[in-house]
Amino acid sequence: MMDAQLVQLRYGLIGRSQAMISAVERILQVAPTNLSILITGESGTGKDVVARAIHGLSKRSGNRLVSVNCGALPETLLESELFGYEKGAFTGAVERRKGFFETAHEGTIFLDEIGEMTPQTQVKLLRVLENGEFSRVGSSDIQHVDVRVIAATNRNLELAVRERDFREDLYFRLNAVQIRLPALRERKEDIALLVNYFGASTAKDLNISFEGVSDEAIEVLSSLPWPGNVRELRNMIVTIVTLESGKYITAEMLRPHLPRILKQAEMPSVPQLADNKLVPSGGKPSDQAERELIYKTLLTVLEEVRELREDLAQGDFGNGGKAEDDELKVQQLNLEQNERQLIELALERCQHSRRKAAQLLGISERTLYRKIQRYNLDDQS
Repeated sequence: MMDAQLVQLRYGLIGRSQAMISAVERILQVAPTNLSILITGESGTGKDVVARAIHGLSKRSGNRLVSVNCGALPETLLESELFGYEKGAFTGAVERRKGFFETAHEGTIFLDEIGEMTPQTQVKLLRVLENGEFSRVGSSDIQHVDVRVIAATNRNLELAVRERDFREDLYFRLNAVQIRLPALRERKEDIALLVNYFGASTAKDLNISFEGVSDEAIEVLSSLPWPGNVRELRNMIVTIVTLESGKYITAEMLRPHLPRILKQAEMPSVPQLADNKLVPSGGKPSDQAERELIYKTLLTVLEEVRELREDLAQGDFGNGGKAEDDELKVQQLNLEQNERQLIELALERCQHSRRKAAQLLGISERTLYRKIQRYNLDDQS
């Protein structure tokens, strides 16, 4: 049996924090079994990496691992992609096609963003989990598969079950074993290890040497909130090592690669750039400029909430037991208004492409669709 340190190095599950050690130990424990696994954690914490590790350490490793992002597929296509379809089942179905479950026969299927799955597809998935049976779209014939299911979500499925947005029986069937991945801000003692790992692996791919990273740079990186978690850290380090040809990473070297607005909002001790423009004169790719515009709007939200709290502390909303209630009500209204503005801004910047807007906002298309309905933005998008 492979030991924990070897698993960490082989699959990139780097960390000395107790949360990561516990996750790797659980992976080693459950990988040889056929139990269904539910991986939970915020976006970017490495749920796909854990799925690959479980498959790679399982008895099914010689067969296929099929990964499906349930949140990226429109609900009209998800069922046919998962279970296949017969010729003529719908417009455009010009031939019979196998679905992901048939493709993954005797292997593993990884269902990411499982919380975005529609109720109809949830029923079919439950049937596969219980007895390995399903039917292709447009057919009543029963198909049989032997597939291990690993699911992942960044949603609170227990809450989704209570709100009847996710089937309780499916949740319990998927949740035979749960592996929770912590956010990067919860395991900042791992940042130095991760930086060196990503730096060394990037340098190896580029056939150059990686000279390391300063303690000051690690302090700067550790002070960030990392909303994108390990994925965001990895992307930054890969970019720096590539552009700087593996040079020793200093705190000063980090500055051009930090989101400007985020840096000013969360890192007042880091010197700001000389200019105060949203987009530097040298220019940036449009997607990065758009993200910084989103960051700017988010900063406005934070500033307004700060001002609201100051007003409440001064008694502008009354005294006594109602103060906390008033704060919560006004803050909620304020955040909802700004969330609507963010969505409108993202849709406008992306020419009302929901897919691109969802990517820009860092949410799934289905989540964006629900928010569009909530704020009555259908006519605008």
